[in-house]
Amino acid sequence: MKKGRSNSNQLQIDFLAAYRQMLISLGNSDNLPVNESLFMRMTDQWENTRAIPANLLFQKSPVEAVVFRLQKTDDRLRFPDEFIAGEIRGEQGLTGFSAKFREQGWVILPSELSAMYKNLFLNILAASVGLEYLYPSRKELVAEAERVSLAAMLPEAEVRKFFGLRLSRFPDSFRSEVANYFNLPFDYVLKRANHLGMVSEQVIEEANSQTLRSPILRRPQSSRAA
Repeated sequence: MKKGRSNSNQLQIDFLAAYRQMLISLGNSDNLPVNESLFMRMTDQWENTRAIPANLLFQKSPVEAVVFRLQKTDDRLRFPDEFIAGEIRGEQGLTGFSAKFREQGWVILPSELSAMYKNLFLNILAASVGLEYLYPSRKELVAEAERVSLAAMLPEAEVRKFFGLRLSRFPDSFRSEVANYFNLPFDYVLKRANHLGMVSEQVIEEANSQTLRSPILRRPQSSRAA
């Protein structure tokens, strides 16, 4: 029986496919090719030179702080010993992603994001790396990474100061106050309230399509920023 010839290039492609894995790509389907292309280029460079791009603005401290906080919230999280994480400036179409390469976790964001969204997405993407082994379904991984990261960022007692009355309508003034208090987008604070059973799925659907605004209903007991 004739033996098939091995293709060294194909072996290398198969090897990288097994060890190079995109987890979450932020944005829509149009952004996915940009995120994937950057990930391929960065991991190829790392593979060849063990160097990271000069325009990667941070590598360690912010993501290490996030990982520490997430682990205190949920003991299921399993993080790799090494992260490559940071912000990239000037990469057209980049929306951000989390990924795994060999034994590394990767979290990359565009530097152009506002501080509010940068903090939020850094937490969600980092959580996805720690949860990846439990959720092979990307849809389930995104949902659980959001839930875990919001639990770490939004303590229940603080959320109850705003949603303890089981509100069903959210005027602009209330949305702005909540977003400023937590330094997070209102829609994500509302998701956390839903996870805690303070608002229903129906209320969230109505809030997303809400056009008529009512006056502010209550103020929190504290004005401390999260």
